Amino acid sequence: MTTANVRLKYQAGDRLKIQLILAAANLEIQTDQVLQRLVRRASRRLNLTGASQPVAHQIAVELGYYLFCHQYQMPRAAYDLLAVAEQTLTGLVPTY
Repeated sequence: MTTANVRLKYQAGDRLKIQLILAAANLEIQTDQVLQRLVRRASRRLNLTGASQPVAHQIAVELGYYLFCHQYQMPRAAYDLLAVAEQTLTGLVPTY
């Protein structure tokens, strides 16, 4: 693996970790027990394993199911978390 690929892999994990912290601090997520549990579980799993790809996949699956069950209504912080999870899975680097 090249140095650039390793760097991108760690940056994706860091972005996911930061987004999980921001989501956990969001008031809308704190009031929704399902989303709060999802964020806590993902944070714990990411801290234990350090593997961002499987954690991002699980976040995407669970948020997709949440969207389906709640008539596609979700707090903005959850959409942001889903976007970062998809970026982690696809390897796309956001251009700001």
